[in-house]
Amino acid sequence: MFMHKDKDAKKIERLMVETFPSQRRDIMSGPKDTEEILKDWPFLFQENGMRIHFKELTGVQIDSDFEESTTTKFRRVLQYFQFVQTDPSCNAGSILSRTLSGGDGMCAAVMLLLDHFKEQQEKMFVNVDDTDIAADVDTTKLPWTPCLVVCGDSALTAKFFMVAVDQVIVNEHFTSFSKAFQLMFCSYYVHNIDYPVEMRATLEFLQRCIFKINPDKGTKVARKEKGRQYAVNPRVVSLISKIANFEWTE
Repeated sequence: MFMHKDKDAKKIERLMVETFPSQRRDIMSGPKDTEEILKDWPFLFQENGMRIHFKELTGVQIDSDFEESTTTKFRRVLQYFQFVQTDPSCNAGSILSRTLSGGDGMCAAVMLLLDHFKEQQEKMFVNVDDTDIAADVDTTKLPWTPCLVVCGDSALTAKFFMVAVDQVIVNEHFTSFSKAFQLMFCSYYVHNIDYPVEMRATLEFLQRCIFKINPDKGTKVARKEKGRQYAVNPRVVSLISKIANFEWTE
């Protein structure tokens, strides 16, 4: 139905819910790689397909109310960093400057979180030429974990995005940062992928503050070879508290 562009969205949604156990079996079975899953379940890697699977898996429904709520939360994160940032010459200052010049606010908030936690932006954003299509991308240079392929020199101003999982471009048709970002984040859950240690704090902040997934125990962060493993990163808890208590004034 999807491949033939069937317009009966409700029927497709019902079928996606009914086949959810089969989707999970194929994802969790091990032998099938992402390319095979993409071939067997192409609608899963589209915006609506991912939302349906993510809701069945986590209980979080990404609808218009969710998107309005997340927009408000990201705006608050951005305002907090605007308030605490005093050095325009540093990386955070540069991000804020480009945002004020017309850059995407949600993208800026994510970049500022990565900068705040001193984590590797290149693990989440991979830049290619603004005219590139999926066939032009050297996927061997992509991280194995979910990432955004940014068609342009900065995710703040890019017009097109692709999403990659396991070094496979799974969707190349996003013109919105927020849509591409949602699919990328949801991919960690749908494909049962641990957060890489290089972005553990940023992704956990997004999980708990933006997507409101707050398990009582356990963590999606890949285990470190050394050092203590926290159920909840103390730095994440600290920033969530600071932003919650922050009052924005013009």
